[in-house]
Amino acid sequence: MDSSHPLASGQRFSFFSLAIQAYRQGKLGDVAAYKSAILGTTTYPEIAEKLSRLTACFPKIDLAALRPLPAGTFGRIYAQHMDEYHLTPLEISGDVIAALPNQSLGLRYTLLHDVFHVLLGYDTSLVGEMGVWAFVDAQHYSPSYKTAAWLAHYLYPLVIPHRYRKLRAIEQQSRRLGQQAACVIAHPLEDYWSEPLSTVRSRLGLA
Repeated sequence: MDSSHPLASGQRFSFFSLAIQAYRQGKLGDVAAYKSAILGTTTYPEIAEKLSRLTACFPKIDLAALRPLPAGTFGRIYAQHMDEYHLTPLEISGDVIAALPNQSLGLRYTLLHDVFHVLLGYDTSLVGEMGVWAFVDAQHYSPSYKTAAWLAHYLYPLVIPHRYRKLRAIEQQSRRLGQQAACVIAHPLEDYWSEPLSTVRSRLGLA
């Protein structure tokens, strides 16, 4: 049902060791990539086929180039989001990408996770994370993401019980949106930086 292959225990241990090494070197993007491989992020065949059509599946995001874009543009608002929450776009080394040929989805989503927050209009709180996971699950990318959404559904209310109604509301809203929207992960989102965010949302069925 998916395009990935299960990892042997030896491979998992090797990736775990490499992840520790990358962490010590401050290469957080590589750490996230190895984590995706260790957890066995699989991809449904139709998603893998769509990702294979992308000219650049693993974009490098330069905030310095996005900050001067006109107000209201996708790139400018993304840069503002990253600056507001003191976040830095992750980068994945070329040798790591080459070593994980079956992890295109996991690697691309690692790089674009915060882009999803911006497209959906969600902050980085647990409520915002719930919304993103519900949306991604509804987009039917991977059984691994379905598991993540399931965990969020049950665990987040235990962490912030006072926001239970908000969690459930954003979860339902995001699932509906994910079902009606285009396959966001397979769009060349990095080509849309200079367009108004409203235009990008309309193109993706997120308006």
